[in-house]
Amino acid sequence: MEFPLLGTLSHDADYDWLVSAPVAVPALDGLECEFLLEGYADDAHPEEFHEAVRRFLKAGPDMLRAAQQHIYYYYLDCARLAKSEKRDCPDIQHAAQLWDHLEFGAEILVRRRTNAEQGVYLVLECDCDWNEEDGLQIVFREGTHVSRVSAFDDFLSNQEVYGLAELDGIVYQSPG
Repeated sequence: MEFPLLGTLSHDADYDWLVSAPVAVPALDGLECEFLLEGYADDAHPEEFHEAVRRFLKAGPDMLRAAQQHIYYYYLDCARLAKSEKRDCPDIQHAAQLWDHLEFGAEILVRRRTNAEQGVYLVLECDCDWNEEDGLQIVFREGTHVSRVSAFDDFLSNQEVYGLAELDGIVYQSPG
């Protein structure tokens, strides 16, 4: 199956995803990533997947930098928890220092949200020095902006996590 901008997709039978060859992602400083498409083959509007990926590939690093403060709030919660449990955690004094303590994953999951909105979201999992067990999940709504930052949990929005509609537009929700 062909996908605009991504080329020929192969089928991953283990997860029932369609997978692209690695593609350079400008928003991730040119890192080559595979795109994993969930539900694309049977979707009634595959052009919405195309558009979300096109927007994402058009964006530069500023899209991530716009979410820097939200990622820093996540770091601060993790650092407080580590301190209370007497675990090591890097001392990051400023949000701009975060990027020295994380590594972008090389896979981007693209899937449709199942609520009434039905938008197409892209999910990037990262390794981070401040939460080695749960990592960092960054969710991009429609490929245009970061819409959620959290530990990796496979949820696309805070509304899905907490069941509260008013949290749908919240990028980072502290669990405490």
